[in-house]
This record gives sequence, C-alpha cells and structure tokens, in this order.
Amino acid sequence: MPATDGCINALTAIMRLAVALPTELTHDQCDCYLKEPCMLSRNDTDLLARVGPGTPMGTLMREYWIPAMYSWELERDGAPERIRILGEDLIAWRNTDGSIGAMQNACPHRGASLFFGRNEENGLRCVYHGWKFDTTGACVDMPNEPAESNFKHKIKAAAYAAAEQGDVVFIYMGTRQATPPGLPQFEWASVPAEQRFHHFKGMYLCNWAQAMEGEVDTSHVYFLHGRLRASDSPKFGAYHPDKSPRLEILETDTGILYGARREQGDGNVYWRTTQMVFPSYAFFPGQEDGTGNLHMYTPVDDERTLHWGLNWHPTNPIPGERKLTQHFDPMGGVNGLGAMKPAQQGQPFPNWWPETGPENDFRQNYEVQRQYRFSGVPTVRLQDAAMFWSMGAIMDRTKEHLGTADAAVIRARRLFLSWALALRDNGVVPAPVNDPALFNVRSTSAVLPGGLDWRGALSDWHHARTTQVPAEVYGKSGVARPNQG
Repeated sequence: MPATDGCINALTAIMRLAVALPTELTHDQCDCYLKEPCMLSRNDTDLLARVGPGTPMGTLMREYWIPAMYSWELERDGAPERIRILGEDLIAWRNTDGSIGAMQNACPHRGASLFFGRNEENGLRCVYHGWKFDTTGACVDMPNEPAESNFKHKIKAAAYAAAEQGDVVFIYMGTRQATPPGLPQFEWASVPAEQRFHHFKGMYLCNWAQAMEGEVDTSHVYFLHGRLRASDSPKFGAYHPDKSPRLEILETDTGILYGARREQGDGNVYWRTTQMVFPSYAFFPGQEDGTGNLHMYTPVDDERTLHWGLNWHPTNPIPGERKLTQHFDPMGGVNGLGAMKPAQQGQPFPNWWPETGPENDFRQNYEVQRQYRFSGVPTVRLQDAAMFWSMGAIMDRTKEHLGTADAAVIRARRLFLSWALALRDNGVVPAPVNDPALFNVRSTSAVLPGGLDWRGALSDWHHARTTQVPAEVYGKSGVARPNQG
C-alpha cells in the first residue's frame, strides 16, 4: 500500500516501530514510540475510516455483532424502521412472533422502499406489488404472479441475523448467516433490567474512529471536561491537579486496555483505566460504588456514527434519582446530548438526531467558559461531540502532530489496522469473534499505593471476576485494608 502526498505510510511505520515492543507499553516506551512520524497517510486514514461493503475495515466489522437499536423501538407487527449500518440501508421490523428482521431497504422486485411495507403475519410485504419476505430474506408470497409459478423461490433479499440482549438489538452482517457467532457476553447485558440504565443515544456527523478515539485519550478529560474551581461539585466536571498522565498501554484480545497514572502527592497514585473493545465499545471509569460506564459506537457509514451510553451495576439496582441526574448539567440545563429533533423523516435512525450541534455552536456559553467550565459547552457528551464534529466528517490525519499523551490513540489505530489487513490478506479474525466470553470486561478508577502494580491489583475487576469494587479493597487513601490484599 503506497504512501501518498510524500507522507510515510503510517501502518508500515508503526509496525516497524512495534517490532521489538511487547503488547504492553510503558510511558517511557511511549516516548520512544513517538520519535518517528505516527500520523496516518491518506491511504491509511481511508483504511481506518471507511466501512462500506468490500472495504477491509468494513469486512472486519461485519464479523462482529453490531448494536443497532433499542429493543423497545420495534413493536410486534409495528411500523418498520429505517436503519443504516456499515454503509448499507436496511429496514428493521418485529414479527408477529416477536422475532426481528433486518433486510435490505430496497425491494428486490423493482427497488421500492420496504419502509412503506406492511408488517403482517410474520413477514414484511412490499406495498408496491405485494411481495412478502421473511426474516431470512426469502420471498414467501408473490401475489402478482400465477399461483403455479415457482418464481418466488428464486428471489432472495439481503437479510442479516438479528438478536437481542440487554434491551439492545444486535445485527450480524458477516459471512456466517446460517450459523452466526455467539453474541458478545457483556456483563451489562446479563444483569436484571433494574441494574442497567440506557441514558442517551444520538447521531454524530463524523466517522466511527474519530469519535471512538476520544475514549483512549485520557489527557483531554481534565481540559475539555474540566471545571475551573476545585471547590465545585464533581457534577460540574472533571478535576485533578495532575493533568499530564503517564500511560501504560496493553494490547488485549478485544482491543486496548490502558492505565493513566496521576500522582496524588502523598505517595499514592490515581489510576484511570479504559478498555477500548473493537469494534464498537469503550468501557471507562464509573462511580466509586462499582457502577460501570459504557459507550457504544455504531458505524452508520463512513461519515456518520450512532453514539450510545449506558450504566450498569454488577449486583445492585441503579437508583431512580441517579437515572434522573446522571448527565444533567446545572449550568446548561440539558441531559447528555440534549433534546432530539423531531423525527428526521427519510433519514436512518430518524428519532436520534440531536438539536444541539454545529448549527448552534453546541450552545457554548462564554460566561460559563470564563467562570466555570473550561469549554463553556453544557455537557460532557456535547463537549466531546463539538470536538469530533469540528474536525470534519473524516479528518485529514496527515495534518496531525501526535505526542506522548496520544500513545493509546496511536496504539489502537495500529492494532485495528493490523486486524483489518490480517483478515484481508490471511483470512484471520480476532479471537473474540469466536470466543464471546472475552467481551466480559470492565474499567475503573482507583487510588493505589505507589509501588503496587495496577495490572495485577485491578485484574479481577477488569475481567469481571469479582464484584468487590477497588474502593472497597484499597479505600480512598490507597492503603490496602486488612485481610483484603
């Protein structure tokens, strides 16, 4: 794959830099890692961002189950919904028996949209000529053809496997439609409904990688999401005096796990860990009581991404008052991504287009910026969105200047590009495709004694092998409690 515009081919450069590196990267190694250019070439930017049919990244993503909709968005025999995933326009519906169909939007007959179809008697019927399809894409009725005709048996629409867990509809668009891989075994999807809370969803006008990379960019948290007064309530934003974290990065079967180390000034260390799980998930630190945070990113196409957020607790119900205040910003008066626009008719995911966006400068308030928030944008979610969207739909990454604090972003790009090429060139899929238990992970933040290895100390929590939260083990001071290791 040749470089363009005189720029180093980033994948080749990064792979060369990583030859002697283990899958764990310390902060000092990050410095060395960045001594050669690590910006992406135009070719590699396209390889990373473009997800349509036949693209290397799109082909890789199709081997995974992709989150598509909330379960409650589809009613039995209810109206079909327009969705778009990995550059393909689809129609989704729920059958009379409760099963879900996900099929090409264009009727195989004359290309009319099946959005207008009749959802009846366990199938979707095109209103143009009455052709009816089941969830496998088979044509089961063709009333405008002679009764003795076998033409309907020769017609097959492109249809994809759909399944539900944790109040979410997942779609598998890969090659194994007859026997798809198992659904990812997420803890959040297996707990009772009262221990899980879906709190926002919305369309981002940028590619999936651009949005998702923010999850492994820990240094932005205390700037973009920062508050100006340490005495403010934590609900006003993030605050920590050490704004230059030292990173330790691990490659895992599912993606990237990194720990960001910040000195407490008393011999203890504040660790903030994040797991970036390909292709759609970012687990980042939750509350001290063990409530987990997850963001999901559904690649709609090359230039749009559906962003989701949820919380869950391994053992306890999430209190109603927490649900009401989870993402409320007293200065901005909005939750999460704010209100949605009226249904955007003709668009995919029509109910999930935020009112707040570039057209109103993400409601930035200069007085709030001057006195309270570093950014002046109302909520954490909107602060992120303003940054992602302002780069353009697909940023020209040849113009980046990446530093040590960007090491996890660089590492994630290298890993995901290598996976896409391994599938394209050698037919190799990452391990989680065939081992869904590997998806059972968490992240956390914890204050640990300075000499304690965070990887070992937090391993059981990271792999969901314990429900004892780190704060219960180490306490707020970072000193291990008696008989608890």
